[in-house]
Amino acid sequence: MGSQIHLQDVTVTVKNRILFEHFSFDFCSFQDVCLIGKEGVGKTSLLRAILGKVPFQGEILKEATCRGILKNDLKSEQSIADYLRYDELDELTKKQINNFLKLKSLLYPIHKLTEKYQLKILILEQILNNPKFFFVDDLLFSFSKEEKVDLISLLHERNITFFYVTSNLEDVLLFPYLIVMGHKGILMEGSTISVLKEEKILRRLGFSLPFFVDLSLNLQSYDLIHDIFLDRKELTEQLWKSD
Repeated sequence: MGSQIHLQDVTVTVKNRILFEHFSFDFCSFQDVCLIGKEGVGKTSLLRAILGKVPFQGEILKEATCRGILKNDLKSEQSIADYLRYDELDELTKKQINNFLKLKSLLYPIHKLTEKYQLKILILEQILNNPKFFFVDDLLFSFSKEEKVDLISLLHERNITFFYVTSNLEDVLLFPYLIVMGHKGILMEGSTISVLKEEKILRRLGFSLPFFVDLSLNLQSYDLIHDIFLDRKELTEQLWKSD
């Protein structure tokens, strides 16, 4: 099964206000996870608890190294190469960095980079420490879908399991497992497709389904298709087959 992070009845309270309580789940190193929840349910505080940055009640057991990014706070006047100690890295790692950044030079001063590229540098700094688990708190909104896929691919190349917190339901399509969080803990969880099929519950919780998932469900209601499709190409191919 691989390494595991085990949470049992975890509660986080700040200034006598319970952010969430009795949160329990097991996160294993063989499967990436996306967590969603409405604003104020304690998603960031959950990550802070896992990363040891906030007091909590309950039990958190970590069988392997965890790293994470909760905000983009990189401030450095060094070049990218100096900051990442690029010259000290092996050739495979250099190649991974180049493929992820896609910059003509690593001699750019970090403080002159856009916020997105500063975040990429911060991500690289964390994963070069070779954690088993990597956590990110809803920071990839400036990344294109291709850049998000590049990040996931890089993590997989380095055998790092990804746990991403987001409020954007489009992002969940990149992950095999989905958790829906509320103040009282987990409201729903399972394979991403199986959770998205519970559209009525998600809508009651205030979530809008990703466009092609919503369209698939509507087409299913007319018996035009029988599966959920996550992008235009897959759906178009299926509709042509149906004809």
